[in-house]
Amino acid sequence: MHGRFFYGWLIVAASFVILTLAYGLQFSYGVFLPHIMADLNLDRASASAPFSLYVVFYTFWSIVTGPATDRFGPRKVVIIGGLLLALGYFLLSSATEGWQLFLYFGAIAGAGMSAAYIPLNATVVRWFDQRRGLALAITGTGSNAAVLLLPMLSALLIPVLGWRDALLILGLGGSGVIICCALTLVRDPSAKNLAPDGQTVDQGVEGTPAGVQQTSLTLAQARAEPALWIIMGVFFLTWVMTFFPYVHLPSLAADLGYDPARAASLVVALGIGGISGRAVIGWLSDRFSRIHSLHAGLLFQVLASVIYIVSDDLLGLYPATMLFAAGVSAAITLFPAIIADIFGAKHVGAIAGFAFALAGTGTAIGPYLAGLIKDTSGSYLAAFLIMASMNCAAIALLAMLPDRRQP
Repeated sequence: MHGRFFYGWLIVAASFVILTLAYGLQFSYGVFLPHIMADLNLDRASASAPFSLYVVFYTFWSIVTGPATDRFGPRKVVIIGGLLLALGYFLLSSATEGWQLFLYFGAIAGAGMSAAYIPLNATVVRWFDQRRGLALAITGTGSNAAVLLLPMLSALLIPVLGWRDALLILGLGGSGVIICCALTLVRDPSAKNLAPDGQTVDQGVEGTPAGVQQTSLTLAQARAEPALWIIMGVFFLTWVMTFFPYVHLPSLAADLGYDPARAASLVVALGIGGISGRAVIGWLSDRFSRIHSLHAGLLFQVLASVIYIVSDDLLGLYPATMLFAAGVSAAITLFPAIIADIFGAKHVGAIAGFAFALAGTGTAIGPYLAGLIKDTSGSYLAAFLIMASMNCAAIALLAMLPDRRQP
C-alpha cells in the first residue's frame, strides 16, 4: 500500500515537472518571436509557421513514442525526448536563417516534445485506476503552470541576456531537469511487484499483480472497434481550435484598445482556468461518468465561444478565457483516461499515441485559420463561431460513445 502510494505519486510529481518545462519552452516561443523576427528580418507569418510544423511533429510522432513507451518504458523514451529538446533549442539559439527555424524548432524540438504528453499520461494511467482522473489532472496541470511560469521568466531574461543566450539557458536547463526527472519513471506497478491504485495484488504462479492482467486490447484490435474512431472524431473536432485563443487572445484585447500588458494578462486567465478545470473535472470523472465529464468540458468551450462573441471588454474576456481553458484542459485530461477505460491500460501508449497522432494534428490548423479570418474579415467573429460549432458537433458525436470501463 505504502510502496504503491509512494511510487505512483512520485511518477505524478515527476510528470508534472516534465510537462511544466516542456510546455513552458513551447509557450515561450511567442515571447521570443518578436526578437527572432527582428534579428532574422522575418515577417510574422514566416516566423510563426515553424510553430505549426512543431505542433504537427510532436502530435504525429506520438504514433512512435506511444508504442515505444509500452515496449521500452517511459524512462528511455523521455530521456531521448529531453536530448532532442536540448539539441533543438541549442541549435535554435544560433539560427541565422528562416529555414533553420523549421528544422531546429519545428522538426527537432517537435520530435522531442512527442516524448512528453502521451508517454507520461500512459504511464500515469497504468499506475492509477480508482483515482485515475485525479492523477491525470494533477499531472496535466504542468502544462497550465507552464503558461504562467516560463514565458514570464523568458520575458525577464531576454532584456538582460538577449534572446539567444536566454533561449540557450532555458532550453538546456529545462531539458537537463527533464532528463533527471525521467530517471524516476517506472512503466507499470508490476515492475515493483505492486498493483495499480484501487486494485489489490493477487500473486499468481508467476508473481504478477492481478491489476496488470486486466483485459486489454492491442492497437490492431482497438482499430477494429468503432469506439476508437468515435473518440478520435470527438477530439479532432474539439482540438482543431484549441490553440486559437492561446495565440490570438492578446491581439483580440489589443484590438479592443488595451495596452500590451493588460492584453497579455489574459494568458494568466488561461493558466488559472486550466488548472481549475483539470482539478474539478478530473476529480468528478473518478466519481461519476467519464463521458459525462467530457460533455461538461465541451459545453464549457461552447459557452466560452458565445461569451467571446458578445464581449467587448476585459470584464467579459476574463471569464470566457477561464471557462475556455477549463474546458480544453478537462478534455485533454480525460483523453487518455477514456482510452484506458474502454480498451484497457496494457497497450494504452500505442492506442493513445495512434489516436493523438491523427486527431491531434488538427491543432495546427486553428491559429492559422483564425489569423486568416482576421486578416480577411477584420474580426474573429467567424473563428469563434467555428469553435462553437465544432464543439457542438463533438458533443453530438460523443453521444454515440459507450460509457464503460474495463474491470
